[in-house]
Amino acid sequence: MGKLIRDRVPEIVRELGHHIEVRELGEDEYAAALRTKLLEEAREARDAAGRAALLEELADLAEVAFALAQYEGITEAEILQQRAAKNRSHGNFDGRLFSTSYRS
Repeated sequence: MGKLIRDRVPEIVRELGHHIEVRELGEDEYAAALRTKLLEEAREARDAAGRAALLEELADLAEVAFALAQYEGITEAEILQQRAAKNRSHGNFDGRLFSTSYRS
C-alpha cells in the first residue's frame, strides 16, 4: 500500500540508507490521493499532542489543502475570500458553540 508523499521524501529516505520505490501519479490518481492525504493530515491534527505537534500537523494539512486547491485551479486568495464570505454569512467558531439538538 502506498501513499502520497512530499517531493523530497525519497531523497531523504535514501540519504538515511533506506530503500524507497516511487512512481508519478496520473491526473485522476493524484486528485484522489490528495483527498485521501487531506483526511490523513486532518486525523493527525486531531490526534496531535501539544502545541508543537499541532502546529506541524496544521502546516501539513494546509500544504495538502493548498496543493488540492492548486490542482483544481483554486487560488489561495480565492480560499481566503471564501473564508471571509463564510464568516460574514455564517460566523466563525469564536463562540465555541456546539449543537446538542437539531430538528427540521
